[in-house]
Amino acid sequence: MTDLTTSCLVFLGVSLGMYATASLLFQGHLWWGHASWERWGRSTLIAGIVINALGIMLHVLFSGQYPLGNMVSVISLVVITFLVAGLLLERFTSVRHFNLFVAPVAFLGLLYPLLMPVRFVDSGSMLVKYPWLGVHVFITLLGHVGFALAFCGAGAFLLQSRALKRGRLNRFLPALDTSAASTFYAAAGGFFFFSLGLGMGVIWLFGAPGEYLGRGDPKIVLALPTWCGFAWYLYLRGVQRRHGSQLKWLVIIAFVIAVINYIAVPHQFGDDPTAPASAVELVPAEGLPV
Repeated sequence: MTDLTTSCLVFLGVSLGMYATASLLFQGHLWWGHASWERWGRSTLIAGIVINALGIMLHVLFSGQYPLGNMVSVISLVVITFLVAGLLLERFTSVRHFNLFVAPVAFLGLLYPLLMPVRFVDSGSMLVKYPWLGVHVFITLLGHVGFALAFCGAGAFLLQSRALKRGRLNRFLPALDTSAASTFYAAAGGFFFFSLGLGMGVIWLFGAPGEYLGRGDPKIVLALPTWCGFAWYLYLRGVQRRHGSQLKWLVIIAFVIAVINYIAVPHQFGDDPTAPASAVELVPAEGLPV
Protein backbone atom coordinates (compact mmCIF):
# COMPACT_ATOMS: atom_id res chain seq x y z
CA MET A 1 0.00 0.00 0.00
CA THR A 2 1.58 3.28 -1.07
CA ASP A 3 -1.35 5.65 -0.68
CA LEU A 4 -1.88 7.57 2.52
CA THR A 5 -4.55 6.30 4.88
CA THR A 6 -7.75 8.31 5.22
CA SER A 7 -7.01 9.21 8.83
CA CYS A 8 -3.58 10.50 7.83
CA LEU A 9 -5.04 12.66 5.06
CA VAL A 10 -7.59 14.12 7.48
CA PHE A 11 -4.88 15.01 9.99
CA LEU A 12 -2.65 16.46 7.26
CA GLY A 13 -5.57 18.52 5.94
CA VAL A 14 -6.26 19.89 9.43
CA SER A 15 -2.59 20.72 9.98
CA LEU A 16 -2.45 22.42 6.57
CA GLY A 17 -5.42 24.59 7.57
CA MET A 18 -3.72 25.45 10.86
CA TYR A 19 -0.53 26.44 9.07
CA ALA A 20 -2.59 28.74 6.83
CA THR A 21 -4.40 30.19 9.86
CA ALA A 22 -1.11 30.80 11.66
CA SER A 23 0.25 32.57 8.56
CA LEU A 24 -2.79 34.87 8.48
CA LEU A 25 -2.49 35.61 12.21
CA PHE A 26 1.19 36.53 11.85
CA GLN A 27 0.37 38.75 8.88
CA GLY A 28 -2.44 40.38 10.85
CA HIS A 29 -0.06 41.08 13.71
CA LEU A 30 2.35 42.67 11.22
CA TRP A 31 -0.24 44.96 9.64
CA TRP A 32 -2.56 45.81 12.56
CA GLY A 33 -0.26 45.37 15.54
CA HIS A 34 -2.49 43.17 17.70
CA ALA A 35 -0.08 41.51 20.13
CA SER A 36 -2.50 38.69 20.89
CA TRP A 37 -2.56 37.67 17.20
CA GLU A 38 1.11 36.73 17.30
CA ARG A 39 0.54 34.61 20.42
CA TRP A 40 -2.46 32.91 18.81
CA GLY A 41 -0.46 32.36 15.63
CA ARG A 42 2.38 30.67 17.52
CA SER A 43 -0.06 28.45 19.43
CA THR A 44 -1.85 27.54 16.19
CA LEU A 45 1.46 26.73 14.53
CA ILE A 46 2.50 24.43 17.38
CA ALA A 47 -0.89 22.72 17.32
CA GLY A 48 -0.50 22.20 13.55
CA ILE A 49 2.91 20.59 14.11
CA VAL A 50 1.46 18.19 16.68
CA ILE A 51 -1.48 17.24 14.42
CA ASN A 52 0.86 16.82 11.45
CA ALA A 53 3.08 14.47 13.47
CA LEU A 54 0.04 12.50 14.66
CA GLY A 55 -1.07 12.08 11.05
CA ILE A 56 2.29 10.56 10.10
CA MET A 57 2.18 8.27 13.15
CA LEU A 58 -1.30 7.06 12.18
CA HIS A 59 -0.14 6.39 8.64
CA VAL A 60 2.79 4.31 9.89
CA LEU A 61 0.51 2.47 12.33
CA PHE A 62 -2.30 1.61 9.90
CA SER A 63 -0.34 1.15 6.66
CA GLY A 64 2.64 -0.74 8.06
CA GLN A 65 5.03 1.45 6.08
CA TYR A 66 8.05 3.13 7.56
CA PRO A 67 7.91 6.97 7.68
CA LEU A 68 10.11 7.41 4.59
CA GLY A 69 8.00 5.08 2.44
CA ASN A 70 5.66 7.77 1.10
CA MET A 71 6.57 11.09 -0.49
CA VAL A 72 3.93 13.08 1.42
CA SER A 73 5.05 11.66 4.75
CA VAL A 74 8.68 12.47 3.89
CA ILE A 75 7.83 16.08 3.09
CA SER A 76 5.63 16.27 6.20
CA LEU A 77 8.60 15.27 8.34
CA VAL A 78 10.70 17.93 6.63
CA VAL A 79 8.00 20.59 7.18
CA ILE A 80 7.83 19.64 10.87
CA THR A 81 11.63 19.89 11.13
CA PHE A 82 11.54 23.26 9.39
CA LEU A 83 8.88 24.65 11.74
CA VAL A 84 10.53 23.31 14.89
CA ALA A 85 13.84 24.83 13.79
CA GLY A 86 12.13 28.18 13.21
CA LEU A 87 10.43 28.10 16.62
CA LEU A 88 13.68 27.18 18.39
CA LEU A 89 15.59 29.85 16.49
CA GLU A 90 13.09 32.47 17.61
CA ARG A 91 13.01 31.12 21.17
CA PHE A 92 16.73 30.88 21.91
CA THR A 93 18.17 33.71 19.80
CA SER A 94 17.48 37.40 19.39
CA VAL A 95 15.57 36.74 16.14
CA ARG A 96 12.00 37.97 16.48
CA HIS A 97 8.92 37.50 14.28
CA PHE A 98 10.76 34.82 12.29
CA ASN A 99 7.60 32.72 12.08
CA LEU A 100 6.13 35.44 9.90
CA PHE A 101 8.29 33.97 7.14
CA VAL A 102 8.40 30.34 8.29
CA ALA A 103 4.65 29.63 8.47
CA PRO A 104 3.78 30.50 4.82
CA VAL A 105 6.78 28.53 3.52
CA ALA A 106 5.68 25.49 5.56
CA PHE A 107 2.12 25.84 4.29
CA LEU A 108 3.22 25.90 0.66
CA GLY A 109 5.71 23.08 1.26
CA LEU A 110 2.97 20.76 2.56
CA LEU A 111 0.34 21.95 0.08
CA TYR A 112 2.32 20.94 -3.00
CA PRO A 113 2.64 17.18 -2.33
CA LEU A 114 -0.99 16.99 -1.17
CA LEU A 115 -2.21 18.52 -4.43
CA MET A 116 0.38 16.90 -6.72
CA PRO A 117 1.62 13.70 -5.07
CA VAL A 118 3.98 11.28 -6.76
CA ARG A 119 1.81 8.61 -8.38
CA PHE A 120 2.67 5.24 -9.86
CA VAL A 121 0.50 3.27 -12.25
CA ASP A 122 1.16 0.10 -10.25
CA SER A 123 0.88 -0.13 -6.49
CA GLY A 124 4.62 -0.41 -5.96
CA SER A 125 6.46 2.75 -4.91
CA MET A 126 10.14 3.42 -5.50
CA LEU A 127 10.41 4.57 -1.90
CA VAL A 128 9.15 1.14 -0.82
CA LYS A 129 11.16 -0.86 -3.36
CA TYR A 130 14.39 1.01 -2.60
CA PRO A 131 14.33 2.13 1.07
CA TRP A 132 17.65 3.95 0.81
CA LEU A 133 16.09 6.22 -1.78
CA GLY A 134 13.76 7.43 0.98
CA VAL A 135 16.80 8.23 3.13
CA HIS A 136 18.31 10.16 0.21
CA VAL A 137 15.08 12.12 -0.26
CA PHE A 138 14.81 12.94 3.44
CA ILE A 139 18.45 14.08 3.76
CA THR A 140 18.16 16.22 0.63
CA LEU A 141 15.00 17.86 1.91
CA LEU A 142 16.73 18.56 5.23
CA GLY A 143 19.18 20.55 3.13
CA HIS A 144 16.23 22.43 1.67
CA VAL A 145 15.07 23.19 5.23
CA GLY A 146 18.36 24.95 5.90
CA PHE A 147 18.17 26.76 2.57
CA ALA A 148 14.61 27.88 3.30
CA LEU A 149 15.65 29.25 6.71
CA ALA A 150 18.58 31.02 5.05
CA PHE A 151 16.17 32.44 2.46
CA CYS A 152 13.95 33.80 5.25
CA GLY A 153 16.95 35.33 7.01
CA ALA A 154 18.20 36.91 3.78
CA GLY A 155 14.74 38.34 3.07
CA ALA A 156 14.55 39.81 6.58
CA PHE A 157 18.01 41.35 6.11
CA LEU A 158 17.08 43.00 2.81
CA LEU A 159 13.76 44.34 4.15
CA GLN A 160 15.41 45.76 7.28
CA SER A 161 18.24 47.25 5.23
CA ARG A 162 15.74 48.93 2.93
CA ALA A 163 13.85 50.35 5.92
CA LEU A 164 17.05 51.72 7.47
CA LYS A 165 17.99 53.44 4.21
CA ARG A 166 14.66 55.26 4.47
CA GLY A 167 15.48 56.33 8.01
CA ARG A 168 13.15 53.88 9.74
CA LEU A 169 13.66 50.77 11.86
CA ASN A 170 11.23 47.92 11.23
CA ARG A 171 10.51 46.64 14.75
CA PHE A 172 8.99 43.43 13.35
CA LEU A 173 12.29 42.35 11.78
CA PRO A 174 15.54 41.31 13.49
CA ALA A 175 18.62 43.51 13.45
CA LEU A 176 20.93 43.28 10.45
CA ASP A 177 23.68 41.39 12.28
CA THR A 178 21.16 38.89 13.65
CA SER A 179 19.65 38.30 10.21
CA ALA A 180 23.10 37.94 8.65
CA ALA A 181 24.22 35.41 11.28
CA SER A 182 20.99 33.41 10.96
CA THR A 183 21.37 33.33 7.18
CA PHE A 184 24.96 32.09 7.41
CA TYR A 185 24.37 29.31 9.95
CA ALA A 186 21.18 28.10 8.25
CA ALA A 187 22.91 28.07 4.85
CA ALA A 188 25.87 26.16 6.31
CA GLY A 189 23.63 23.51 7.86
CA GLY A 190 21.53 23.23 4.71
CA PHE A 191 24.64 22.95 2.56
CA PHE A 192 25.94 20.06 4.66
CA PHE A 193 22.76 17.99 4.30
CA PHE A 194 22.21 18.99 0.67
CA SER A 195 25.75 17.89 -0.21
CA LEU A 196 25.13 14.50 1.40
CA GLY A 197 21.83 14.12 -0.43
CA LEU A 198 23.30 15.24 -3.74
CA GLY A 199 26.12 12.74 -3.37
CA MET A 200 23.61 9.96 -2.74
CA GLY A 201 21.66 11.14 -5.79
CA VAL A 202 24.75 10.93 -7.97
CA ILE A 203 25.40 7.39 -6.70
CA TRP A 204 21.79 6.53 -7.54
CA LEU A 205 22.23 8.14 -10.95
CA PHE A 206 24.96 5.67 -11.91
CA GLY A 207 23.91 2.65 -9.91
CA ALA A 208 20.12 2.45 -9.51
CA PRO A 209 18.70 -0.98 -10.41
CA GLY A 210 15.73 -1.60 -12.64
CA GLU A 211 14.13 1.73 -13.43
CA TYR A 212 17.08 4.06 -13.34
CA LEU A 213 17.85 7.68 -14.07
CA GLY A 214 19.33 8.75 -17.36
CA ARG A 215 22.89 10.04 -17.31
CA GLY A 216 21.69 13.54 -18.13
CA ASP A 217 18.87 13.61 -15.57
CA PRO A 218 17.80 17.29 -15.50
CA LYS A 219 16.84 17.29 -11.82
CA ILE A 220 20.36 16.39 -10.69
CA VAL A 221 21.95 18.67 -13.30
CA LEU A 222 19.85 21.65 -12.12
CA ALA A 223 20.81 20.88 -8.50
CA LEU A 224 24.39 21.84 -9.31
CA PRO A 225 23.67 25.62 -9.63
CA THR A 226 22.00 25.54 -6.21
CA TRP A 227 24.98 23.73 -4.70
CA CYS A 228 27.46 26.09 -6.38
CA GLY A 229 25.45 29.17 -5.35
CA PHE A 230 25.42 28.27 -1.66
CA ALA A 231 29.04 27.07 -1.81
CA TRP A 232 30.07 30.45 -3.25
CA TYR A 233 28.06 32.30 -0.60
CA LEU A 234 29.65 30.27 2.23
CA TYR A 235 33.11 30.89 0.79
CA LEU A 236 32.58 34.64 0.50
CA ARG A 237 30.91 34.94 3.90
CA GLY A 238 32.85 32.37 5.90
CA VAL A 239 36.34 32.55 4.38
CA GLN A 240 36.65 36.05 2.95
CA ARG A 241 34.38 37.56 5.65
CA ARG A 242 32.37 39.60 3.20
CA HIS A 243 29.03 41.13 4.15
CA GLY A 244 26.29 43.10 2.45
CA SER A 245 23.11 42.79 0.46
CA GLN A 246 24.73 41.21 -2.59
CA LEU A 247 25.48 38.05 -0.62
CA LYS A 248 21.86 37.86 0.50
CA TRP A 249 20.68 38.08 -3.10
CA LEU A 250 22.99 35.17 -3.91
CA VAL A 251 21.19 33.11 -1.25
CA ILE A 252 17.79 34.11 -2.59
CA ILE A 253 18.67 33.28 -6.20
CA ALA A 254 20.14 29.89 -5.25
CA PHE A 255 17.04 29.05 -3.20
CA VAL A 256 14.69 30.09 -6.02
CA ILE A 257 16.58 27.74 -8.37
CA ALA A 258 16.17 24.96 -5.79
CA VAL A 259 12.41 25.59 -5.57
CA ILE A 260 12.03 25.60 -9.37
CA ASN A 261 14.00 22.36 -9.54
CA TYR A 262 11.84 20.79 -6.83
CA ILE A 263 8.48 21.83 -8.30
CA ALA A 264 8.85 22.12 -12.06
CA VAL A 265 11.64 19.77 -13.15
CA PRO A 266 10.87 16.03 -13.41
CA HIS A 267 13.26 13.13 -13.16
CA GLN A 268 13.88 11.24 -16.40
CA PHE A 269 13.47 7.56 -15.72
CA GLY A 270 14.69 5.10 -18.32
CA ASP A 271 14.65 1.35 -18.74
CA ASP A 272 17.83 -0.56 -18.15
CA PRO A 273 18.50 -2.27 -21.49
CA THR A 274 20.14 -5.21 -19.71
CA ALA A 275 17.22 -5.76 -17.35
CA PRO A 276 13.84 -7.37 -18.05
CA ALA A 277 10.85 -5.15 -18.54
CA SER A 278 9.56 -3.88 -15.22
CA ALA A 279 6.01 -4.32 -14.08
CA VAL A 280 5.97 -0.83 -12.67
CA GLU A 281 5.32 2.06 -15.01
CA LEU A 282 6.52 5.33 -13.62
CA VAL A 283 4.93 8.70 -14.12
CA PRO A 284 7.55 11.51 -14.11
CA ALA A 285 8.03 12.40 -10.47
CA GLU A 286 8.04 16.17 -10.23
CA GLY A 287 7.98 16.03 -6.45
CA LEU A 288 11.02 13.79 -6.00
CA PRO A 289 14.06 15.86 -5.07
CA VAL A 290 17.56 15.08 -6.22
